[in-house]
Amino acid sequence: MLTTLPTPALIAHWQSVFKTYQSRLVSNKKSTDQVIAYLAEKYPLTAVDTAAALAVVTGNISSNRPFAEKCPPGRALRPVVFRIPRQGSGALLYEQRQALYGDTPIMVGLEHETAFVMVEGSGDLADELVAFAGLDQADLSNYYLVANYIACLEKCGLLAQVVPDQNETAVKSDE
Repeated sequence: MLTTLPTPALIAHWQSVFKTYQSRLVSNKKSTDQVIAYLAEKYPLTAVDTAAALAVVTGNISSNRPFAEKCPPGRALRPVVFRIPRQGSGALLYEQRQALYGDTPIMVGLEHETAFVMVEGSGDLADELVAFAGLDQADLSNYYLVANYIACLEKCGLLAQVVPDQNETAVKSDE
């Protein structure tokens, strides 16, 4: 999860990762319902249906071009928001998160029409959901999204499952 402004060196790294992996990836984006089912299986969830919470999700989509381009013409966005309480497996997310989040609740925002997913309050959960949710065809042409996906797959120990023979690819890119 990106929490600082990107540097030219970081952008160059993302572009290098993109060049290495982009041709090996296929569209594998999960639906919003699949992401919700995954979350519900792993963590306690409390629905948050306030206008303000839902507006955060739609605002993130509309103010970010790669996500806004996925909005279907003539169809209203259908956001949903969940809070992960500090209980059960959710408690571990709170215990292990970065200090920068302070005491804020962990929130997950999703949108049905675009399959958008966002997390506030936990970098680890954000990375886990990026790895689970996958990329769609449009995402595969965005060097940041590809590089972030690869980093999340590596962090979650899933890279070899998604990109077979990935060690071979990494060696070839270093030659």
